[in-house]
Amino acid sequence: MPLNAENIQLLIALLQVIFGIVFLVCGLRKLVAREYTPAARALATQSARIGQKGLRDNVSVVSQTATQLLNAVNQLVKTAAGVGAFLVLVGLFFMIAAYWVVR
Repeated sequence: MPLNAENIQLLIALLQVIFGIVFLVCGLRKLVAREYTPAARALATQSARIGQKGLRDNVSVVSQTATQLLNAVNQLVKTAAGVGAFLVLVGLFFMIAAYWVVR
């Protein structure tokens, strides 16, 4: 395969399609995977228990800390979804750019 302009153009398009597929798969995996859901569920249950104990034993600092921890986990889930959506968009951009290079 001699290195001429047409072959280089096809090689660039092929690499862009490969990168696009990799980014798309990684983004979809990040969106579909529920890796933080069990931790968030366990934290919600424990926070409710701590909140009830805090009302009985006047341990408001522990209750506030548990609430902050639960909010942090919720923010982590939102951030993971944002990263997944961004990866999907980058993957689609690479594929569109590959089409544009070949066209």
